[in-house]
Amino acid sequence: MTRTFFHSFDPPASSPVSGATVDLEVSEIEDAGIREVLQTPGAAYGAWSILDALLTPTGAGTPFVFREPLGQAREVKVALSGLFGRFVARAYLERYFSLSIFAHLGSRTIDLDRRRQVKITRLSRGDLPDWIACASDLSSLTVAEAKGCHDVGGPAKALDRAWAQARRIDVTARGRKVTVKRIAIATRWGMATAGPADARLSVRDPVEEGEPHTQEEKDALFIGMLRLHIANLIKPLGHAELADALRGLTLQSFPRRLEGETQRARSLLDASPVRDVDKASAAMDGLIGGIVTRAGPLTDTGVEPADQEALSRLNLRPVFVGVEHELIRAAIDAEPEAIRSRLAEKGSPDGFARPDRAGGWIIPLGQQRRIIGGT
Repeated sequence: MTRTFFHSFDPPASSPVSGATVDLEVSEIEDAGIREVLQTPGAAYGAWSILDALLTPTGAGTPFVFREPLGQAREVKVALSGLFGRFVARAYLERYFSLSIFAHLGSRTIDLDRRRQVKITRLSRGDLPDWIACASDLSSLTVAEAKGCHDVGGPAKALDRAWAQARRIDVTARGRKVTVKRIAIATRWGMATAGPADARLSVRDPVEEGEPHTQEEKDALFIGMLRLHIANLIKPLGHAELADALRGLTLQSFPRRLEGETQRARSLLDASPVRDVDKASAAMDGLIGGIVTRAGPLTDTGVEPADQEALSRLNLRPVFVGVEHELIRAAIDAEPEAIRSRLAEKGSPDGFARPDRAGGWIIPLGQQRRIIGGT
C-alpha cells in the first residue's frame, strides 16, 4: 500500500522527485526495517511487523498517518520516532537514491581496508551518523543520518541535529578525503488524533568534493562496505563465524595475514548451509541466511517446511532473509568487477521475492512457498 509524505529538499534543484509529496510503499518500509534491525547490534525483534497496524486504515496513495500518538511518555515517543524514522529514511534512500549497501557506524571509527588505509575518520565529538552507503554498482558514496520527530512545529530542529551528525565524519584513503554525498533526513509524523495531522519528510543533501584517488583505493572502499553490510546482515541469522571472518578481512594490514584470513573466510563460506527457494526460477542463486519472524530471527538453519507453514498460520509472518552465496565469495575474494556484475539490477523472479540490489532477498514463507536445502 502506497503512503505519502509532504516532501522538502535542500537544494530544491537536486530533489529526486517533482511535486510536493513523496511516495513509499509500506512493504518497502517494512523490508528496510527488517534489514535495519538485523544489521544493528542489539535485540533483533520484529518492530517492522507492527507498522501497518499502527497506520490509519485508508486506501492506497494516502498520507502516512498514525492512528494515535506513538505512546504517552516522551521517552517512548522519542524511541519509537527514532526507530520508525530509520526505517522510513532507509526505504527512501533505497528507492530514490538507489542505495543498497549500508555499513552501520557505531561509536568508533571503522576500517574499510586497513592495508590501504581506507577508513572512517571522526571529526568531532558526539554520536556518529547512522550509515555510510553506496549503490549496487559501487558508486555514490553517501553519509546519511535519520531522525524522527513528533514536534507540532515540524522537523526543522530534528533536521538540524541530523545534519550536524552527518558532518562528524570523513571517509579517507591514505589520509586524503574521498568525495561523499551527505544526507540528513528528518521525518515528522502525522497523527489522526492529538497531534499534527500531516507527515513530513525533510532532506538536506549537498555533495562534498574530495581529493583524487586511484581506482584501487575506490574499489577497496566499496568492497569494505559490502563486507560489513553482509556481515552485519548474516550474523544474527546464525552465521556469526562467517560474519566475523568478513569483518576481519577489513582489518588486516599485512599481505600474509590477509591471505590467511581470506582462506579462512572461504572455508567458512564453503561450510555454510546453502538454501534454495522451492519453485523459484533460476534467477535466484543459492542463499546464505535464515528465517525471521515477528519475534525475531530463528538461528536454527534446519527449520522444516512444515514448521514454516505453521509459523505462517500463526501469523508470525515468517520470511527468509538471505544473501547470494556467490556474491559473498566475490566479496571475500575482493573482485570488484565480479561484484558489479552480480549486483547488476535484477527483477523479482516470479513476483513473490523481493531483492534489495545488494545480493539480498526477502522471501515470504507459507502458502506453498518454502525454503529447502541447508547443506
